[in-house]
Amino acid sequence: MMTVRKGIRFYGEAAIIAIFNEYKQLKDLELFGEIKDEDLTPEVKMNALRAINLIKKKRCGKVKGRTVANGRPQRAYVSREEATSPTVSTEALMTTLLIDAYVGRKVAIFDVPGAYIQANMPMDKFIVRKIEDEFVDIMCKVNPQYKKQIRNERRKKVL
Repeated sequence: MMTVRKGIRFYGEAAIIAIFNEYKQLKDLELFGEIKDEDLTPEVKMNALRAINLIKKKRCGKVKGRTVANGRPQRAYVSREEATSPTVSTEALMTTLLIDAYVGRKVAIFDVPGAYIQANMPMDKFIVRKIEDEFVDIMCKVNPQYKKQIRNERRKKVL
């Protein structure tokens, strides 16, 4: 994995297309909502999680974009247990596969796009994410209605 800027140097147009497709997927899955700037308190703005955009070349050769939230600001008020993603241990997975093979079960593997970001959250807990700099332009190409939400913070475009 590498930053998009480095990815563009390595992969050129393929990296730009990859991050565009990532943003399009986030839009298509309806994972972003609009919040007007005037509806946000200074504290919420300060605690907004910056979007970090990454590029990865998959084993098949496809260049893939990833967008994650920089969770570092949450460390002050979110416990480690609440912040970690639940994942299966290698031992548990291997044990399950061993049992499945022993009893002759058929096993299928599939991917759920954006699985973690689609998880249900309590309505009293919402996360404000912000997109900065040139990524604002990419997001606005994906969804032009966001153009009216662009603002400037410390000489940076922010959405």
